[in-house]
Amino acid sequence: MPSIEKTLRRGALLVIAASVLGPGAVFFDVAVRQPAPWSNASAYVAGFRWWLILPPLLGFPLLVGFVLFVSGAARLDARRGGRVDPIPVQILTAVYGALVAFNYVANACWVRQAGPAEFLGVSLFAMANPHSICWALEMFAYAILGAVTWLVAPTFREERALAALLRVNAVVSAASAAYTLVDVAWVQTPAGLAFYAAWNLLVIAIMAVVLWRFRAPAELAP
Repeated sequence: MPSIEKTLRRGALLVIAASVLGPGAVFFDVAVRQPAPWSNASAYVAGFRWWLILPPLLGFPLLVGFVLFVSGAARLDARRGGRVDPIPVQILTAVYGALVAFNYVANACWVRQAGPAEFLGVSLFAMANPHSICWALEMFAYAILGAVTWLVAPTFREERALAALLRVNAVVSAASAAYTLVDVAWVQTPAGLAFYAAWNLLVIAIMAVVLWRFRAPAELAP
């Protein structure tokens, strides 16, 4: 079994890579294709480009990275005496994973292959549609992940900056889900895109601290 430190580093690297490449693919599409606002499923499928599968596909390494981070945190907590109840952490992580995996499969695989008979489903699931149910699932899934980061924060009592950032993520994620209750389409407004970029920067900061604090023993030598 990999060491706790190696598990945390692997998770952090996956999250950082996905948090850079995923938004990069989104903003590349905006810059190159300059897509028109959502009109209907027929126009979306007709204008689909191969690179549009990249953001949802990159969601999978993001998911795996968070799972590795939570796994490493659980083992670290056990080594440090156990302040965190692992059962709610495991259940909430599984719920988060199931919700976002559905979104990623639907948007990377299904919507681009749908025929006219399935266009109602495309409107329902395609995240190009600001009123897609997948946006509601996405925002609440990451709010659930935020609950996980809040719950595991006490594990990092020796890394106060990391614990604080994990709690900030929980608050920000919960607030974004709460706003989605009012307006699910806000995620594709300029404010929503700015939040998307800022959240990814927050996640990168969290995982950068993980990489620094749990770096390999050789890197700790003077």
